[in-house]
Amino acid sequence: MSDPDLIPGLKIRFAKSSDRDLVFNLVRSYYAYDGIDFDAPIVEAGLALLLSRDDLGWIWLVELDGHVKGYAMATVGFDLEFGGRQATLTELFLLPESRGQGIGRRLLGAVEAELKQRGISTLELQVERKNQSAQAFYRALGYRTHDRIPFSKSL
Repeated sequence: MSDPDLIPGLKIRFAKSSDRDLVFNLVRSYYAYDGIDFDAPIVEAGLALLLSRDDLGWIWLVELDGHVKGYAMATVGFDLEFGGRQATLTELFLLPESRGQGIGRRLLGAVEAELKQRGISTLELQVERKNQSAQAFYRALGYRTHDRIPFSKSL
């Protein structure tokens, strides 16, 4: 899943159950960066479930020269508006020192290619309103906004 010709030493791979602590710490860093409440037991339970059930989604880790630099997480859904199976990029995070080097672009490209191969027609995502750099990143890659306001409710 890696393309060393574009960024030497870059490797993108699926996270495994044995990566749970590593991913947990990356999630903690991402939530702190974006100002998202971090409830460790909830994150831990969700992470354990996602890593054990390939039908729910996937987590990708991006490594550079053997060091993990970030991750992406996508979950699977279904939406008639988009013709069936769609995925939601629930998280994409790179460590601050790894930004601006093309790593995020390569990671997202690998995610998109894998989802397309799995028959998923659309990838949705959400960005914090204040995160202008992330919004610019996604727009540059062809993502567009919808005139909608996301709502959620804990059940």
